[in-house]
Amino acid sequence: MNAPGAVVDETSPISLIARTGILSANALLNTLQPDRIKSVVPNLCDKPQMASGEQPLSFVRHAESRHLRMAKTISMVIAHAKQQKEIQLRDLIAGIYVANFERILQFWPDAATFEDFIAEHCDWSEHRLLTWDRWNYELQHPPRTISIPFTSRFYQIPRKHTFTGKLFGVSDELKRVYSTAEQLSPNKVTSFGRVVPLITPELFLVAAVRTDGIELAARLKDSGIELGALEHVAVRQLKEPDKLMF
Repeated sequence: MNAPGAVVDETSPISLIARTGILSANALLNTLQPDRIKSVVPNLCDKPQMASGEQPLSFVRHAESRHLRMAKTISMVIAHAKQQKEIQLRDLIAGIYVANFERILQFWPDAATFEDFIAEHCDWSEHRLLTWDRWNYELQHPPRTISIPFTSRFYQIPRKHTFTGKLFGVSDELKRVYSTAEQLSPNKVTSFGRVVPLITPELFLVAAVRTDGIELAARLKDSGIELGALEHVAVRQLKEPDKLMF
């Protein structure tokens, strides 16, 4: 995070990471709006072809649906509330519970079973609406920004006790589940010059169960979740998967 009163280049990707609190390069690219992306990485989002001599971004390994991106944002809210320095697998599953409750509930016997699993195994017992309130508070109280006239620079004065601008690490377990999801995804989309797997909340949960050596995965499998129905939705081929991105 920039020091209070620091001069920041608004167009710098590093500045964007700090301002949006993105936890990874993938998250940065998935979160930016298309017009903002063009100002950071020119031409890479133009279709259908890249300019001669341009290279795709090699670190872009997957794209996330808008539903999973929101869950990831909520996972940062949760990790910040727990005073963690990195996002854990349990945080993102809890984020899916908060952000995609109506979408995912159908795969559990009832809401109580789903909520109890999150409280017991993901260490998040706060009601999802209260967690949304945490996020809404962040939106309503952004850092104070003072633009410098006739330039793209600005002064930024962050508030105390905010997660905006905080950079989180990613746990090894979470990285492994993402890697599994990339292998399982039946849907491919074009993202920044590369054709990559699209990951949805349903696919992420299936990947969590299928990733070996993760204790939480075994607990998720035994939680009462209807894996057959979940897998059917997660691995179905979509006609236009790119429409889930934005």
